[in-house]
Parts: sequence; C-alpha cells; structure tokens
Amino acid sequence: METPIGRWEIKPHIAFGEDGLFIQSFTNRIIHRPDGSWRIWYTLFSRTVGDKRCIFGYRDFSHDFKVRKDTRMKIADRPEKDGLNIIGVPHHWRLVQPVHLDLPDGRERLYFWAHGSEGICRFLVADSTDGSNFVVDDWRRPTLYHPNDRAISRQALKHKALTAYCHAGHKDLDPNEPEASEDMLMNDATNVYVLPDGTFELYSADVVELPADAPEPRQKDDVIRFIQRRTSADGICWSPPRRILFRDEKDPYDLQFYYLSVTHAPEKLVGILGHYRSDPGTMDMEFCSSLDGISWSRQRVPGFPRLKAVESVYAPHSMIRVEDQYYLFYTGYNQNHHRVTSPDAYPGMPHSWIGLAVIPVRYLLQCV
Repeated sequence: METPIGRWEIKPHIAFGEDGLFIQSFTNRIIHRPDGSWRIWYTLFSRTVGDKRCIFGYRDFSHDFKVRKDTRMKIADRPEKDGLNIIGVPHHWRLVQPVHLDLPDGRERLYFWAHGSEGICRFLVADSTDGSNFVVDDWRRPTLYHPNDRAISRQALKHKALTAYCHAGHKDLDPNEPEASEDMLMNDATNVYVLPDGTFELYSADVVELPADAPEPRQKDDVIRFIQRRTSADGICWSPPRRILFRDEKDPYDLQFYYLSVTHAPEKLVGILGHYRSDPGTMDMEFCSSLDGISWSRQRVPGFPRLKAVESVYAPHSMIRVEDQYYLFYTGYNQNHHRVTSPDAYPGMPHSWIGLAVIPVRYLLQCV
C-alpha cells in the first residue's frame, strides 16, 4: 500500500503561538463557508509546568487566509449579545480542546475538556441557539470523564489498573455529584461527529498501564494508548467504549495511538491516527480507512511529512474537501511530547503553528 507522504503540498503557516503559549487545531473543527472564507477553531495553552494559562476560540479568515476577526471564549454568568460565552461553569476552570458541531435541529454545540483545581478533568457539553452563548446544563453531570477526575473512585482506578496514570493527583469524591462508572472513562484526545441519520459517534484514546513484568523494554510513558469508539442517540449519553485500534506484534514496541481524526468521505471513512512513539516522544500522522468505523485498515507508517526540527504534527477534527483536493489544517510543534525542543530548532523558529497542507482527493483515497 502506497503512503501519501510524498504527495502533500505544504502551504505557508496561517497561525502561530503567542505570549509563550502554544497554539493547536488538534480536535478542532475547520469550517469552509460558501463564499470561500474560513473559520478555524483553536486552543492556546502553556506547556510549561505550573503555567495554567489556556483559552480557546476561533479565527475568521478570508479566502486567502487573512485574519478578519479573532474571537476568544470567556466564562460568563449570563447571555451576552455577541462573542463566545461559556455559561454554567466556575470562573477559575481552564477549558480546552473545543469540538464544535452543528446539530440537526439548528442549534450549535461545543464539547470541551474542563480542568479545575478541585479535581476536575471532565468532558462537558454546551449548547447554543445563537452561536454566541453556550450553556452547560449541569457541570456535575458531564458526558464523560478523564481518569484524573475526582468522580472516579480510587477503587475503580485500581480495578482498571490506572492508579499510576493519575498524574495530576487524584482528589476525593464529592458527595454532591454522582460517581463516574468505569464505562465513562477516556483520555483527553477526543473527536465527536454527527452522522447523517442524526446520531453521534465519538473516537477517543484510552489507556492501560504497562505491566511491571511486561517482556518488552520500558518506555518513557508507562501506559499504552489505544483507540475506542462510542455511539449515542443524543451526543450526551454514550454507549460503553469499544476498542477498535490497538498496537500489535507488527508494530514497534513503543508505538501508541494518541487519537483518531475521521473524515467522512462518500466512499469510505478516512482516518488519521496519532502515531506516537513514546521513547523519542515524536508524534506523526498515520492514515487508515474503514467502511463502518469499527474495522480499520492501517498503513502502519507515517503518511505526512514531518520536516527537520519538527517533533510533532497533529490532525484537526477532519480534513476539508475543496474541489478535488483535501485541505489539512495541521498543528506543528518544534517540541516532542516530553516537552523537549528539537536539537535542530533554529533561532527564531516558531515553537507552534497551525499550518495548511493539501493533497489530491483521488490520490489519498487510492492510498488508503
């Protein structure tokens, strides 16, 4: 099977990190309007330990990628006439990695991860009727949880062998909110899609701890990431997870699947796997395909060019088809997953950016 790595045309970058913050389009939606303009959702965040700054928003671009407007979210107490307002969560929480969807009934929806110092690490849903004010009905009852969240008991973590993974320090359960079931746990690299019949599907990473007696060499990450899939009638109550992609004996011992981004082409589903090598900490994109979202055919090697001094590349929510080409608004870092800057980084090199690459649709579909 031919890999598409040599057929990508890399365009100029269109957005950069700022004020010491990294930028990403990872899990974020890209919208191409009928007039040729663009809306690109993004997150700005710090990779420095102890620096908790982060914010998400969207930028509106002209057809030739000149910035028209930058709209950043704020946590609000009540609806406002414009802007991007998240209503119904504590003001000190940090909100990241938005997934924006248009619902069949005309409303708009945001999924995002909420982090709070009181032991909060959960996936919330906020709906809007005006595109400006997104309301969380009850943050105590999120749609899904990360294992770091206080709502998952220590006993459940022990049962799932995830005690070592709770790296942020696990807090005690809050008696005023429900306990999370083991079926509601997933990692924080998550994409959600509305299907043609109005139902929803979700692809996320999950983790298992690498056993102490594992025959393979030790890794810098003592977990194994794999991909799970869930479905839902309303996008709020989800099915138990189904494991769909896990490394096997043909893969390198330190390969992990960090995320799955899906483009729903008429012919088949085109997936981009987060091809994460945990020892060097590099992140690549591996292409795959499926007819049902469950059984996937993998290429097993990176399919996107990661240039010198670039340690990590990530996919957004999906690719966008424009005439006979796919547009991929990827995220690039000169750091690896372990926060180590490339030894080949040059003076003045941006540490993070949202870039654009294009490839012929027919060619990519033939490859996968």
